Amino acid sequence: MEMYPLLFVPIVKEMIWGRESWDVTCRPNEMSVIENGVYAGMAFDAYMDMDRVGTLGTRLADTTRFPLLVKIITAVDTLSVQVHPDDDYARRQSEADSHMRDSHVRDSGKSEMWYILEPPAEGNLIIGLKDGVDKKRFDNIIKTESISEHLNYLSVKAGDMVNIPAGLLHALTPGTTLAEIQQNSDTTYRIYDYGRLGADGKPRELHINHAMNVIDFGGRIPKEVTGSVTCPHFSVSKYILEGTRSLTSDPEAFDILINVSGKGSETPLTLRYSGGETVLPPRRSVFIPAGLGEYDLLANHPGALLKCSVPR
Repeated sequence: MEMYPLLFVPIVKEMIWGRESWDVTCRPNEMSVIENGVYAGMAFDAYMDMDRVGTLGTRLADTTRFPLLVKIITAVDTLSVQVHPDDDYARRQSEADSHMRDSHVRDSGKSEMWYILEPPAEGNLIIGLKDGVDKKRFDNIIKTESISEHLNYLSVKAGDMVNIPAGLLHALTPGTTLAEIQQNSDTTYRIYDYGRLGADGKPRELHINHAMNVIDFGGRIPKEVTGSVTCPHFSVSKYILEGTRSLTSDPEAFDILINVSGKGSETPLTLRYSGGETVLPPRRSVFIPAGLGEYDLLANHPGALLKCSVPR
């Protein structure tokens, strides 16, 4: 089996508020398809099954669920104010509601992080609640008044990272483009959606009871910009590139690299390995199999790269 850096055909989803491009995904109804090399056209899960140790690594070869999901997201409008559960809550709800056909309780928990490619037009994202807003007060706010003045607005700029652990209320605001690295889950509890209608002409479903159960009302989760993100589910670091940088894949676990250099054709990165090379365009991701070995990153112009991995 040939090991090489894999590009995938983006899965583009037009949303009521903007657009998502799923760059790396391994889900039954959203399965990445290889774009480059001798295995072009092959589904990601089929590629993995040819050599799970070489693809995923010795530490992750026996995992039954690919752990990460990578998206590029553009928000034209504000997203719903929402929150995600942790694994324990999602599991308990899935077990309790196994008789229901309600997909938002039949997935794992979801922690995520954002890398800001283009900041919001007004400069702020919705990240958490203002200090002092407890569960009882917020429950009353939802029933009697607008929640907007009780939300925390975080100032961000291009190049910032924002950690969004399970339990942290959040929403993107208009003008934002970002790379999102998350657990492989689509579990979202909407708590406020500005009265918008879905494709069926009806108000989009809210999940207030579930959201109220998982929101961090104690202020335990920091609401801040950070330089890197490490949590039990993923680790994300940023590298500034100019010229050539030599790397070696980790035989224990795969990596995912994201070119966050810009959006112009002048900022691709080239990955050169023993069997050839793969060109990584701006705002695209590449999967580095655990068994790839040594490779070089070549940047003809100054650029930046995110390296995403699964912690031990």
